[in-house]
Amino acid sequence: MDEQEPRSSAAMVVDGEQYVKYGELIVLGYNGSQESGRKDGNGRRHRSKMIVGQRSVGNGIKKAAVSTVSVPAQLTQAVQDRTRHVVSYTYSRNHTVLVEYTPDVTKDMFQVGRSSETQIDFTVVDTWLASGGNILPPGGNSPRCVMPQQADDSNGGRPISSTISRYACRILVDRDQPHTARLYAAGFDASRNVFLGEKATKWTKKNGEVDGLTTNGILILHPHRTRDSADAADDEQIPDNPMYVWREVSVDGDIYTLRETRSSSTRGDRVRDET
Repeated sequence: MDEQEPRSSAAMVVDGEQYVKYGELIVLGYNGSQESGRKDGNGRRHRSKMIVGQRSVGNGIKKAAVSTVSVPAQLTQAVQDRTRHVVSYTYSRNHTVLVEYTPDVTKDMFQVGRSSETQIDFTVVDTWLASGGNILPPGGNSPRCVMPQQADDSNGGRPISSTISRYACRILVDRDQPHTARLYAAGFDASRNVFLGEKATKWTKKNGEVDGLTTNGILILHPHRTRDSADAADDEQIPDNPMYVWREVSVDGDIYTLRETRSSSTRGDRVRDET
């Protein structure tokens, strides 16, 4: 499969053919297709694999100042400053919590999403879009598309929403050994902002920090810890225990059980022993 390097001003460290490799991101569900043949808005083909390697300079971030404002987030100086990374949690027109982040050169950040903008390192589109059998809007960034076979229907075609957000998630990796990687829901847009609107699922944690979930959600699959334990070495001991369980990752990087439905505004339960 073709490899897609991180699209950022900070490239991977390469010493001849050697470089620090963190791992790989692989898109499943393309039935072995290496690429769709289509190109995104920047002329790059859709890839199904990306090698994640250490950047020449760490571009990570860490949480810093938190403030509450009584005006729309877009009117604040922090959000308008394109040099700052800011996550905005809007509760109403007159109540928004801004969480600002500062640079952290000890980490590398990689972003994944449907957008083809340059701050997104790995562009992923729905498999039915990448297959080439449907209409892909310019740049691949429109959240609503129409399947061709429905275009001639009397209703004029049924719009279909993408299940992948333009700025879906971000991954922060420690540059030092053992290169621990952490997943966070929501990626930053070209202005380095993340916006969670009034309808987004959000809450205040016991430590006073604000957190939330994205519309499409970021799910993570972990091996079932009980089944992998020494006490559960024999599969017959736990026939009803699934091998894997799905979890949901929050904007702040915490792990939760799944919501009852994808559209639910109520989060699942916190899973404290998983990361």
